[in-house]
Amino acid sequence: MKKIYNCIIVLAGILFATTFGSNAQTESVIFDGQIPVKIQRLRQVEDSVQLIMDIDLANVKIGTERALVLTPVLISPQGREVKLKNVMLNGRQRHKVFKRGVTLNGWEREVEKAHYGVVPLTKENRKVYRYTQSVAFENWMREAQMNMETDLCGCAAGSVQRIASEKIASRIVLEGAKEYRVLPNVAYIRPVAEQVKARSESSDVFLDFPVARTEINPGFGNNPRELAKIEQIMNEIRTDKNLTVTGVMITGYASPEGDVNLNDRLSRGRAEALRSYLSMRAGISDHLYQIGFGGEDWEGLALLVQNSHIEPKGTILSIINYYNPAERKNRLKALNGGRTYQQLLHTLYPRLRRVAAKIDYNAKNFQVEEARQIIKTHPKQLSLNEMFLVANTYPEGSKEFMEVFEVAVRIFPDDPVANLNAAASALLTKDSSRAERYLRKADKSAPEYYNNLGVLSMMQGNNARAKNLFQRASESGIDVATRNLEELRKKENADKQLKN
Repeated sequence: MKKIYNCIIVLAGILFATTFGSNAQTESVIFDGQIPVKIQRLRQVEDSVQLIMDIDLANVKIGTERALVLTPVLISPQGREVKLKNVMLNGRQRHKVFKRGVTLNGWEREVEKAHYGVVPLTKENRKVYRYTQSVAFENWMREAQMNMETDLCGCAAGSVQRIASEKIASRIVLEGAKEYRVLPNVAYIRPVAEQVKARSESSDVFLDFPVARTEINPGFGNNPRELAKIEQIMNEIRTDKNLTVTGVMITGYASPEGDVNLNDRLSRGRAEALRSYLSMRAGISDHLYQIGFGGEDWEGLALLVQNSHIEPKGTILSIINYYNPAERKNRLKALNGGRTYQQLLHTLYPRLRRVAAKIDYNAKNFQVEEARQIIKTHPKQLSLNEMFLVANTYPEGSKEFMEVFEVAVRIFPDDPVANLNAAASALLTKDSSRAERYLRKADKSAPEYYNNLGVLSMMQGNNARAKNLFQRASESGIDVATRNLEELRKKENADKQLKN
């Protein structure tokens, strides 16, 4: 396709539906005086710029084997630009080759993306061609002019490619001052790369043991299901080529009934039993295992009570929090004539007889293209820095761009940088409540924080506060904050004109 269609310019644009309206017409003649171009409409309409123009093809001459590509380009005095979809004008022989290539190679979709239209310069097409396109409006376009790029190319021997750019409109017709809407700029922080990406997976294993015993019977009670669960976790980590197991910590716990010394021995013995079981089946070296014992799990009991409907919940939690273990047992047994204790014994205590397994591992470092795939399947294996690089392979504000920052803050929910970047992403979608929630966990000393908090303040209608925050961020060298200050200045000027 490249060889035959080297004139195809693939341009990505966001199309917006707009209504037709009139404004002053401007007319230019391009391509050595052969093509009159009349601008019927070049206007900001809310969040888009609409271009409607007529291209007169009556006298254009390019040769039968050549193609002329016309590309409208919005360009600012500072050199920022956006290209709209192009129109390809094909000589008679060139168009035959073009159509044959498209049909044989199935390029219909690519052609549709690249071109607004492909026009064979036949006798019946020697007329005025109406072009209508819209692109998303950005602030820099306020001072932009419209050029028409002409690219004459062809395959005939001796053909010389000619590329030129000619102005066809001086500027966009902007909406009035009353319609001025500030387009805020958000700031991101690139996370620091992790030298070692240490990760872990934890799982509680609820094994059934005969009374006062520590040996594991794989077929007893719920043991088949619980053992299969932990084996699967360990095998998935061990066999993943991107991971290296660095340690396995197994900790036993007991429910707080009976003798405390016996419960300590049971918790240790049950942890030892699970270690022995896994060392023979999970394929992880014995030296990587460590054993711990938590004894009577009062902390776990408090958490279970807090999340349960058992009553009197407040009294139970007070007993756990304010008395020593022996006194706790006596008071719980006496509570409510012993009925509450029996309820604890049968509903919550069994969930405290557990063994917790934590598998530590290191994840490899990924190239960006690898990371783009890993984030879809195993995002926990990525660092925040790798996720940031993935996000920046997508256009800012795109669905994929924003999804990456949502994944990042879900995997690292308490990380200040993850929260700041997620807030910036939320601000792009004007989701102020989500942005405010993320900013609470962001690094409040970072100048990017002040910029994004300023954007949030502006969304909430507090322009005075926003201005102070942008000023603070701008003084720290945040360029987008300087642009936000300029936006507020333009907004203030427009408001003054409106009042006058």
